[in-house]
Amino acid sequence: MIIYTDGACSGNPGPGGFGVVVLDDDENLITYHSERSDNTTNNREELKSILWAFLRFGEDAPTVYSDSAYAVNTLTSWMFNWAKNGWIKSDNKTPENLDLIKPFFEYWQKGYRINLRKVKGHAGNRWNELADRLATGKN
Repeated sequence: MIIYTDGACSGNPGPGGFGVVVLDDDENLITYHSERSDNTTNNREELKSILWAFLRFGEDAPTVYSDSAYAVNTLTSWMFNWAKNGWIKSDNKTPENLDLIKPFFEYWQKGYRINLRKVKGHAGNRWNELADRLATGKN
């Protein structure tokens, strides 16, 4: 299974949303999903898109693509150090979006997995572009 995710926001904070595109291993479209929020940030929507995919498909360990360096770094590296340090960053501040990061971490501890990869955004990738349109509401 292959999943493309994206989050978007008009203003930061402002109205926004996320989009998720789910494909089989041959890149045939299985389904897609989007949600809107009235007052959010880009980073929150990026994390929400990945969390949505993770909670629905994490037992199958899909490959998940995101164009957000923040989200990929948070969920593949930073959160483990933050958890070890009592959810405190190296600058002694609390990480933003912990309400989204902690559930991901808890499910990861239970054995759920995704293969999260960074993809370049707005580079003509068909499925990333669809996830973006879903996130911005321009589908």
